[in-house]
Amino acid sequence: MKTIGQSAKSLLIVIMVLLVQINWMQAQKKWKDYLVSGSAMFVSGMLDGTIESISYHYENGFKQRLPNANDQFWNPAVSWKNKYYQNNPQMGPKFLGSTTIFACTTDAYHLLRTTKRSIDGANLVYYMNKECKSNKTFQKRWKSEVKDFLILTAIRCAGFHLTYSVLFRPQAGK
Repeated sequence: MKTIGQSAKSLLIVIMVLLVQINWMQAQKKWKDYLVSGSAMFVSGMLDGTIESISYHYENGFKQRLPNANDQFWNPAVSWKNKYYQNNPQMGPKFLGSTTIFACTTDAYHLLRTTKRSIDGANLVYYMNKECKSNKTFQKRWKSEVKDFLILTAIRCAGFHLTYSVLFRPQAGK
């Protein structure tokens, strides 16, 4: 009997295959556009998969794959204290901005989230600038944007799946 997770993965694979087949001819013409945005979305998905792995499967997934990873930086159960003086929240911030604007410098969780958001923001600006230069009518542009959204989302999901379900997959019984 299939689990819900297996069914969802199967559905995602079917959707991705259909998207690729339906848009293959158009995608061949736009491969350079997808090279930039698609690469950014793939990396964003990988970062998100790593964030989820360290958050929910640190010991039996992430740490099993990277046993020499520094727990003080990578393990969110421990690393959140890095923002504070002598790792003690009662002693206040380690430095100005360590609990706010510069939290991304204190641990992997915040660094990965900040990097992911930066990539997503830059990709959005890139895409918006590209679309603003387009001479397409609203109807053609709308259809193109929906297609691009679906393709880029599939690419992002592939990046997430690679890290969360393959690279840092939890090890049974560990």
